[in-house]
Amino acid sequence: MSQVSDYDIANASGAAVRSDINLVFDAVKTLNSGSSDPTNAVAFMLYGDTSDNILKVRNSANSSFTEIGNINQANLGLLPKDGATAMSGGLQLIAGAENNLSLKFSGDSDTGLFRQGSNVLGIVAGGTERVRVDGGGLKVRNGHSIQVWSSGNGNRIDFDFNGSSNINFALPTADGANGSVLQTNGSGALSFVAIQGVPTGTIFCFAIATVPAGYLECNGQSTSGHAALAALIGSNVPDLRGEFVRGWASNSAVDQGRQIGSQQGEEFKSHTHTASGTADNHRHNYAFAQGSNGGVGSNFGGSGIANVNQSGGRLAELEQSGGNDGQDLRGYTAQTGGTTNSGGTVPLTVTNSSAGGAETRPRNVALMYIIKT
Repeated sequence: MSQVSDYDIANASGAAVRSDINLVFDAVKTLNSGSSDPTNAVAFMLYGDTSDNILKVRNSANSSFTEIGNINQANLGLLPKDGATAMSGGLQLIAGAENNLSLKFSGDSDTGLFRQGSNVLGIVAGGTERVRVDGGGLKVRNGHSIQVWSSGNGNRIDFDFNGSSNINFALPTADGANGSVLQTNGSGALSFVAIQGVPTGTIFCFAIATVPAGYLECNGQSTSGHAALAALIGSNVPDLRGEFVRGWASNSAVDQGRQIGSQQGEEFKSHTHTASGTADNHRHNYAFAQGSNGGVGSNFGGSGIANVNQSGGRLAELEQSGGNDGQDLRGYTAQTGGTTNSGGTVPLTVTNSSAGGAETRPRNVALMYIIKT
């Protein structure tokens, strides 16, 4: 290991020249090795630093030495181009930026990695940061989807977010039972719950005449083959064809005393009809006897007057219901004339004509009732 102050061979005696040449050859042979930079260095000079065993070369500006590698390590400690040798230490990169990547690819220089900040790694594709990894986890950036592909990459599921505020979901800590689904508590905590299906015995109105799977038409048919339904309602479904359904009274004061599924016949609520008529004014003619003193005798005798006989312009006698009594009313002149006016209530018989059809019903729409088995 040797260094020389210069590579000039000065004129001198033969022994001195030979010694000078040997020193220069020794420096060349040991690559100017030493514990400090050689003096009078020139551009592209090789130098072996014995303090750290690093082989260096003088830069083209002849201003400093550039490290080549550790001479005590395979391949000078450099990563082979073919990648056949593993690195013994970490790869150190520049921080970089979205438009100046720390790690990029030949022929695709706008795709790679960069250090976005302390403990933050940015993943760039096409010159735009798509994914960021930091202490909070993995973050898909700029409105891009998370895609999960099937085996063979034939199909995928996309997870997209178009919200205007943050939403946090916490997954369950364990798997749920067979057939369970995820449910949120409204605050982002997810849990597995069993699907709350349609309870057996539930009745719906259906808009078409084809009964869907898992249901029977409510036409009075047997529940045979549908154990859960039979255990709930018995051997037959209710027959609701052409029927109106009424809510069960339960504890209500209306329609008490009935059981669920019981039938009720048609009925009018008790009521009355009233009718009245008014008779027009009418006239009756009558005869009376007017005496010379302007009055009628006060006692005709008997219990009732059945007939009045007129004789010579006088009321000759009153014929009683029991026969003639032979008494005359002398001095009275028979008069005929006068009216009575009558009004008020007259007894009438009113007959109402029938109207309507064969039943009493409200407006309605025909739908098919079905029951869950």
